[in-house]
Amino acid sequence: MAYFCKDCSYRGKTSGQGGQCPACGSFNIAAERIATEQPEGPPRWHKIALVTSWSVLLVTIVWKLIN
Repeated sequence: MAYFCKDCSYRGKTSGQGGQCPACGSFNIAAERIATEQPEGPPRWHKIALVTSWSVLLVTIVWKLIN
């Protein structure tokens, strides 16, 4: 949980004594939850392009070795 002072814009993981802002001493401090969002992976077409390009590379190498 993080704390945010609405008067001085202090952001930190701890609040002062009795809910007081450690930076300015104000009692106008709010607790905010940090969102734990999972980052998205690459788009599907990136994966398809990667597999396709590796396949073309491998087929080309094998073709060159055979001929």
